Amino acid sequence: MKPRNNFRRLMCLAALTFPLLGTAQAQATTTPAKGPITLAEVKASVWGEYAIQPMLFPAETWRFHVVVVPKDVRQGTLIKMAQDFYKKHPNTRARFFSDTKHLQQYVDRDRFMNDKTGKVKEVAFPKSEWVQDHLLGNINNRSKENGRQWMLEDRYGNRIAPLP
Repeated sequence: MKPRNNFRRLMCLAALTFPLLGTAQAQATTTPAKGPITLAEVKASVWGEYAIQPMLFPAETWRFHVVVVPKDVRQGTLIKMAQDFYKKHPNTRARFFSDTKHLQQYVDRDRFMNDKTGKVKEVAFPKSEWVQDHLLGNINNRSKENGRQWMLEDRYGNRIAPLP
C-alpha cells in the first residue's frame, strides 16, 4: 500500500511541476531582444538591459529593458507604446528614453545607487536637464499605494497610466 501512495504523490508532484516549467519557459521567451522594436506602430530600439536590487524592495532583483523612442514621442503615444510593450512582454520592466547621449551614465548611476556590495564604481548622475528631457517614463510595479500594479510611471514613480 505504501508504494502506491508514493506513486500517487509522485504523480501529483509531476502534475504540479510540469505546468510551472512551461510557464517559466513562456516567461523567458517574452524578454525583448536588443535592437529594433515596433511598439504601437512606432519604430524604437531596445538599447540594452540592466539589473538592480532596489532600495525600496531589497529582497527583489529588477531587470530593466531600456527602450529608445523617437524624440518627437509625446505622452499619448508613449502610453500606447508602453501598453504594446507590456502586452508583448508582460511583467517586464522598461525605461523609455528619447536620447542616448548620457544613457550609459544614467544606467551606471542607477546601478551604483542601488548597489549593496560596494563593488559598483561611483558615477556622477547625468545633468538633470538631460534626465528631465529624455527619461519619458518607466514600466514598473513599485507603487505600494496602487497594490504593486504594473503601470507606466514618470521618473518619480507617479502613475501616468495603468497597464492591463
